[in-house]
Amino acid sequence: MDKKRIIIALSIAAVLIPIFSLVPCRWLIGLIGMLFFAGVGTWEFYGLLEAGGLPTSKKWGITSGLIFVTATWFHMIGSVSNNLLWSILLLVIASNFFRILAYPDLRKGLESCMGTILGLVYVPLLWSFVVRLFLSGDLSQPGWAAFYVILCMKMADSGGYFFGTRFGKHKLAPIISPKKSWEGLAGGIVFCLIVNLAWLIISQGRINSSIPLTLGHALVLGFLFPIVGTLGDLVESMFKRAVDVKDSNTMVYGLGGILDMIDSILFAAPMFYIYIELFLK
Repeated sequence: MDKKRIIIALSIAAVLIPIFSLVPCRWLIGLIGMLFFAGVGTWEFYGLLEAGGLPTSKKWGITSGLIFVTATWFHMIGSVSNNLLWSILLLVIASNFFRILAYPDLRKGLESCMGTILGLVYVPLLWSFVVRLFLSGDLSQPGWAAFYVILCMKMADSGGYFFGTRFGKHKLAPIISPKKSWEGLAGGIVFCLIVNLAWLIISQGRINSSIPLTLGHALVLGFLFPIVGTLGDLVESMFKRAVDVKDSNTMVYGLGGILDMIDSILFAAPMFYIYIELFLK
């Protein structure tokens, strides 16, 4: 087991947990943080594609994505209407299609457009659901719903790493990610269930001011988060294996880049948002 990796992960948690649990979500520092993760994650993803010989319009794609994430933020605080938000998304996507016209080589333009839009959907669009969760409660309170998702996913990742390194024998997806095991997935579920039960008790049955949490939902989500998060990990692993890259970046020892840190959250946040709309409202 890599002790240095564990120490670094705990140090990052020691910084992020107080921020998420103390700072009111409406403060602009929250928007800056959301833009940082979305922007760097998108940049890293385009780097993966380019490492595999797939062209992208990196600056245009990142700018487009950050515009949509910003629009989502202001929609959630009431400054941008729902119709305007989705109009912005359509304009952002359309602008990437129109960029094909600027390429003398239309085939290259088409390939660049496909890669750019893939990155736009994979990171900023999915990440926008983290923004929605972050601002889903009382704006004078911390972003508890987003913190809840991130806490569940990181603890599930920790459980998967702990059980996988100690007991992992049965490969989960040997072609895509040889290190992942069924034992690791089971460990992630165990850790996530513990987090959900602890959250249920400490919060007295609430995720934030507007989202309730019952024992039944806590147990269901304890299973769903690790499963969906593992699928998110496998999606990024598929991209990296396709272009023969180990990590999206080497920003943090043992954890890779920003994209490696948020790959599971990119799928868990939309799942949880849909779950709220269907079952918790």
